[in-house]
This record gives sequence, structure tokens and C-alpha cells, in this order.
Amino acid sequence: MKKYILSLLIGTALLSSCLDVDIVDRVEKEDGFFKTEDHALAAINGVYSTLYAFAYHKTNWAIILPTYEDAMFSTGNAVPATVSNNTHSAGSAPVVNFWGELYNGIKNANEVIARVPSISFKSENDKNRIIAEAYFLRALYHYDLMRLYGGVNGIPIVIEPVTGIENAYVPQSPASKVYEQIISDFEYAAGLNDDDTPRLPKRLDPAYTSGRVTNGAAHAFLAEVYLTLGRWEDAAREAQEVISSEQYTFVNDYQNLWDIEQESLAQTEHIFSVPFFRDKDALADQSLGSNIAHLFNPAGVQVGGKLVSGNPYGKGAGAHRVQKWFIKYFQDDQGNLGYSDPSVDASIDESKLISKDYRIEVTFWRRFQQKNNNTGVLGNIVTVYPAAGGNSQENWGYIRKFIDPQGINNRTNENDMPRLRLSDMYLIRAEALNELGKYTEACQAIDMVRERARKANGTERAYPKYIGSDRPDNIGRTLTKQEFRWLVFMERGLEFAGEQKRWFDLIRMKYDENTQMYDYIKDTFIPSRPAADVQKQGVMAARKKYFPIPFAEVSRNDGVQQNPGY
Repeated sequence: MKKYILSLLIGTALLSSCLDVDIVDRVEKEDGFFKTEDHALAAINGVYSTLYAFAYHKTNWAIILPTYEDAMFSTGNAVPATVSNNTHSAGSAPVVNFWGELYNGIKNANEVIARVPSISFKSENDKNRIIAEAYFLRALYHYDLMRLYGGVNGIPIVIEPVTGIENAYVPQSPASKVYEQIISDFEYAAGLNDDDTPRLPKRLDPAYTSGRVTNGAAHAFLAEVYLTLGRWEDAAREAQEVISSEQYTFVNDYQNLWDIEQESLAQTEHIFSVPFFRDKDALADQSLGSNIAHLFNPAGVQVGGKLVSGNPYGKGAGAHRVQKWFIKYFQDDQGNLGYSDPSVDASIDESKLISKDYRIEVTFWRRFQQKNNNTGVLGNIVTVYPAAGGNSQENWGYIRKFIDPQGINNRTNENDMPRLRLSDMYLIRAEALNELGKYTEACQAIDMVRERARKANGTERAYPKYIGSDRPDNIGRTLTKQEFRWLVFMERGLEFAGEQKRWFDLIRMKYDENTQMYDYIKDTFIPSRPAADVQKQGVMAARKKYFPIPFAEVSRNDGVQQNPGY
């Protein structure tokens, strides 16, 4: 059953977030815009449209972020491959285009925040909701900009409508000020009306609509922001606020989170995701479909011929790959953290997969089938590590979460883009509580995530093992604070593989008190892996701790400095 999106959003999302100040002034003067409830709704839909933009969640979020991390890489000659091998520049469009797209969204949000309060509504709470949505989206867009581009000098904070050249070029503010504004906006969105009802709904009816922001999403992003800042008490509190709201529940079968036909049901676990759908009437680049099924899947089809994306031949691009060492870490339980029984070889006999964490087989392709583009005839079966056999073998993995057999074209598939799930809240609590020295509570939080993984597809497994000693089937030892921190890092790596969280974790987390996780992985962990398990195309480098600010922005705005290495 497919979700429905916010009324009017379908029409406005095709406009490229273009509520430009000149257009606003012209329409307001000539046509009376920002005068009615319908105008306000159209305006907030314009702010939402940024979420679906080609330069954001539709394509660039999924095509670029994996090329910055340690566990994935991109092949070929296109821009993602140049990012992967660290030969990109501040002129590489998919890398820098987030900047303009997100600031357009912020500009539109500022118009709503400034102009909607003067509009008369039948219900003040309806007006308050639209304003709160604008605050939420302004916070989200600043948050992503800060994480992508603000690592050294911060980013410009834009919270007033652009009225002319005098306030068009805003200088960078330091990270502390940027996060202060982000928190303030999310807190406003999470606040209450005069009658003590939430400005945003607790959650949406998943059978009717998705894509609009909620009170739960505001608290969830506050939890993630506080985690990023190392404000452990605040992070744990906000995550618990979402958990205790009882608005979200785990989907019993982890695989059903990614079943294209069950996306509406999976909304019980998704706190915030960007919904996409098959939009057959629009051009591929402008459609409201997503690109991720084409980007992540192999250049073949499912064994037996079932398609994987809307590609004309039903194939994926085969460009975004997973490092063998990453899959092997879980497949062979190399960290002795209870992910599998490493003595059991399940590479051919799939009945033995019960000895492995279910998320491994759901997340990573094991085999696919070649298909002739001209005749449509199915060809050889290709196995992908950790599977073996077949007619040929590939060492580098593929993410298998995002499949749409009924997609329209490469860039028009129905797979949603997840941003925050209930698992995030438990893993945020686990990380924060560990840093606070509350080991027992931290174990209880991470074990909630593992409990769902053990349920598999209905036949419960003994893997992953629990961490807490209060659970009977546990790993059999107590972890140090540093060991637990590493556990959370890798648990997040498996639980959220392919969901574009890994690079952010590498940047914000520490391996120990003196070493950033990115530096530890780059300088110590990866060099310790067998050479055959590391694809050298995936380059980690000091400058890949930051995204380059667009050349054009640096050249025309004296208040913006380029990040190191660009």
C-alpha cells in the first residue's frame, strides 16, 4: 500500500525551490500572495520541495555521501568515482550543489516564518503548524549544511528574508552559533500551542500521508544534534522522549522495512523519511521518484529475472560498492561482538545463515543474474561476497535494501529515503549512556535493536548475541567504555548500512579520547585489514573530512572561507 504525500506537494515539488524574493514581492503586489490559508499552504509546500530536489535526497544524498566514507566506494569515471578516489574539486557539481539547494530551502522557510503570522486562519493551530514546519525545515537544512561544509569555519546562518544585496551575502558563523540556531529552531518546532497541544502532530497516519514533519521528528533530530555535540544527557533525554511517546514501534521483520510494497506499514518505525513515488508523467530528473535503486544495485536482475529498478533493462548501475572488509567484519564476527558463529561457512548452504546476523543477508547482495540488454535473455548467476558458487564471483558487495521492480526509469523509483528510525533513538541512547558511565542502561538500549534483528523473518536466531548480562544469550563479557563506543559505531554501521549515516559517524565520533574515529579508521584500522579486502579506489584523506564550499560562493562572499584541501 503506497503512502500519499502532503496535499499540493506533488505540484509544488516540481518547482525547484524557487520562492525567490523578487518573485515573492511581485506576486504579493500583483496577486495578493501571502494573504490566505491556501497561499500559506502553497508556500510551506515550496519549503518541503527542497527535500525532493535532485541536488538533495533524490540523487546527490545517495550518490555522494557513500564516496566520502570508509565502507563504500564508487567505480567508473563519473564524479562519484572521482570523489571516491579523492580527485574531486570545489567545482564538482554533485558535491557542492547541496549548498545552493539547501540555502534555497532556508530562504523559502524564512519567507513563511516572516509572512504567514499575519494571515488570518480559521484555526490558529493550523497556522502554528505551518510556521512550526518552516522552523523544522530551516533547522534541518542548516543542520545538513553545517555537517557537510562547516567543519572548520562554520556556515552562514540565514534567518531573515533576503530583501536586497545588503543582506544577500551572510558571513560564516562558528559552529557553536550555528548549532545554537539549529537547536532553537527544532525546539520551536517541538513546542506547544497556547492550548498545550503540540504545534506539530505527534505522528502522521501512515495509511494516509507521510512526508510532513512531526513532533516526534523534531525531538528525534534534537537527540541527534545533541549527540553530534557530545551533550550526552540531552541526547539521551530527547531520544527517550521519542521512545516513551509510544508513537513508534519496530517492524518485526527487518527486511520488511525495505519491501517496496510495505513502505506505508514501515512508517510505524520511520520517524522521519523522505517519501518518493513512481511519477510516470514527469521527466526523470524532475520526477518525484528516487534514484537510489538504480545507484546501489548491481548491473543485473534478481535470480529468476525479477527486476531491481526502473532502469530500461531493470538493472542497477553497479557503481556503488561495499568494501569486503566491512561485510567480513560482521560475517566472521571479527570483533567478537556476537554477530555470527565464525566457524560456520554459509557461503553456499543458505540453511546455515541462521548462524549469522539476519541483517547481513538482508543488507548485502549474495547473488544476482546477468541479463542481455538486447534480447532480455537471462544469463550467468553471479555470486557476491559473502556468497560463493555460481558462474562467477565478485569480491565487492552491493547494498540490497533499495529495490523497485516496478520503477519507471533510473531516477523514478518508489524507494523512500530514511533519515531517522526508531533504531536511531535506541542507539543514540546506548551511545550517550555509555559516555555517561551508565553501562547497564546502555546495554539495555542496544539490546532492543539486537532483539529485533534476532527475530529474523519469523524464525528466531541466536545471533546477534545480546550485550547486557541481564539477557541470557549474551556475549559473555563486560565491555570497557571504549569497547562499547566501538560496538555502537559498528552496530550503527550494520543497522544503517546504505542509509547515508556512516560518514557523519566517522566525523563526530571518537575512537578514544584523543583520536577522531575517521583518523583511527584511516590510519590504523584500514591498514590492518588484508590487502585483498580493501578496494583502493575508496580513498580516505584528511580533506574528505569536509565538503568543499562552491567556488562561486567563496569568490563572491568575502565572509566565506574555503575548507582545507580545496
